[in-house]
Amino acid sequence: MAGEIVNTLISLIKSMCVVVVVAYLMTRSKFYREILNKKLTFDNLTCLIMACGLFSIYGTLSGINIVGAYANIRDLGPAIAGLVGGPVAGLGAALIGAIHRYSLGGVTALPCALSTIIAGLAAGAIYKLKKGEFIGVQGAVLFAFFIESLHMGLTLLLGRPYDQALIVVKQVALPMILANTLGMSIFAFIIVNLIKERTTEAEKEMIESELKVAREIQMSIVPKMFPPFPDRTEFDIYAILEPAKEVGGDFYDFFFLDDDHLCLTIGDVSGKGVPASLFMAVTKTLIKAEASRASEPDQILSIVNDKLCLDNDSGMFVTVFLGVLNVRSGVFNYSNGGHNPPYFVRSGGDVEPLPKTEGIALGVMEEIPYGRNTIKIRTGDTLLLYTDGVTEAADKDYKLFDEERLEEVLRHAGSDEPKNLGLHLLDEIRKFANGAEQSDDITILALKYLLESRDMSMQVKNDLSEIESICRNVEEFGETHQIPPDVIFNLNLSLEEIFVNIVSYGYEDKNEHFVKISMSLVDDELIVEVEDDGRQFNPLEMPEPDLEQTLEERAVGGLGIHLVRNLMDELDYKRTDGRNILIMKKKINQTG
Repeated sequence: MAGEIVNTLISLIKSMCVVVVVAYLMTRSKFYREILNKKLTFDNLTCLIMACGLFSIYGTLSGINIVGAYANIRDLGPAIAGLVGGPVAGLGAALIGAIHRYSLGGVTALPCALSTIIAGLAAGAIYKLKKGEFIGVQGAVLFAFFIESLHMGLTLLLGRPYDQALIVVKQVALPMILANTLGMSIFAFIIVNLIKERTTEAEKEMIESELKVAREIQMSIVPKMFPPFPDRTEFDIYAILEPAKEVGGDFYDFFFLDDDHLCLTIGDVSGKGVPASLFMAVTKTLIKAEASRASEPDQILSIVNDKLCLDNDSGMFVTVFLGVLNVRSGVFNYSNGGHNPPYFVRSGGDVEPLPKTEGIALGVMEEIPYGRNTIKIRTGDTLLLYTDGVTEAADKDYKLFDEERLEEVLRHAGSDEPKNLGLHLLDEIRKFANGAEQSDDITILALKYLLESRDMSMQVKNDLSEIESICRNVEEFGETHQIPPDVIFNLNLSLEEIFVNIVSYGYEDKNEHFVKISMSLVDDELIVEVEDDGRQFNPLEMPEPDLEQTLEERAVGGLGIHLVRNLMDELDYKRTDGRNILIMKKKINQTG
């Protein structure tokens, strides 16, 4: 008896394996994917009913005939149909299997047909109760066990003659319960994994959608039209932002603060995806807003840092380099908030990183001081700003492109136009990576200074005897650059008035101080800066003197600055780092 039971079990397991393999292939079909997505169309239900109905028929035909009854796995088909397609699918497949079994006759024809119908209906009822959610492996196993146990009970209850039905049950009960339960567990495992696979695909699609949004945010917020200022001949500028598959928060920007000062910045936000892109957008917006109010790079970074720290619960931060270029004189003031130091490529080919300044990434801590430095850019010199996606680009062996390779590329191509330089550098990075996936954004900003500026600088003591030296240097500068004598005369008068005022009233002590005077000739305009470390004094705030009053009635002071206003075309004043800076401009084609 035991041997017969084992042989029956083995035979049923073979049949079950065939059903499971075909069922697995069914789960990869289009109609089944749509059923899992709850698209229970007529065509999809018909396909499911026919497939599971055929499984049921095969379960009968592949069974073992025992005294007019069949040891089988017929109930597996309708149960599967009901659990994944609902009551209609379960009943449809059950009717196909039940009618076929009843037509074969035998002592168990009626209970076997009835148990098959119950299997389909019960599975459909569970589908409804779970609102289409699959019951899982454990639930499916318990369901199969219950159905086959019920099948055996119905056979004993309705099978006639009873003695023959009892013999059948004794021989087939254990094999059928085990085979159907095993088959259902395997199929349930396939379904659960398929659902997980669909969930993973949905999550992947959501992530890809998020990355697409991040990419759109990132690319929509940076300048992409080149040349951006077609009417400006003082410089050429070009930028590249190559987003990685996992989008980061790189950005760059450049804009004029006024007619003479170009602000350029580059940054890299910590993190990836939409959060990094949004933080980047906020940072870029704050920089542009604050730059319109505070012209010094260190002040801009300090204010932006404090604002980014407010309510920064995510703990994100951003490294930022920011500089302001006087396009007339080539003077470049800059500050660095924890970013990669840009490179300065001289027209002769020398390559060197810009000197570091004090400062950390923005958004880390409030009230952090940021340092400032100044360099002079001459005709043909190039500034290269970049993010760490350049130097940390890796090949398939995880070797980095690094600063040394970057400097080598700049030595060979640094004299190129900014666009050619940027594209050449990007090409070299791709060649180095040799197909390795890009793990970080690659951002490059190159600016080449084109204006031929002519300048001179001198430093004199706070002593009136220095006036003679100042006048002599100004006259020599005028002769060298063929500036009209009347312009030089007016400039010397203005400088004398300003210098005498600084020496006479600027200092509270008797110590030696120095006054710096810088001159630049840009196109047809002469730009002069006078810088001293005396007490704060803005001569532009002095009221205009009333020239109609007599000398006795008129207030002391004011005539000197009135004279300078009339001799120069434009005056400007600022107080920076405890120093007064007066800027005077004069068109050289005008006469006094």
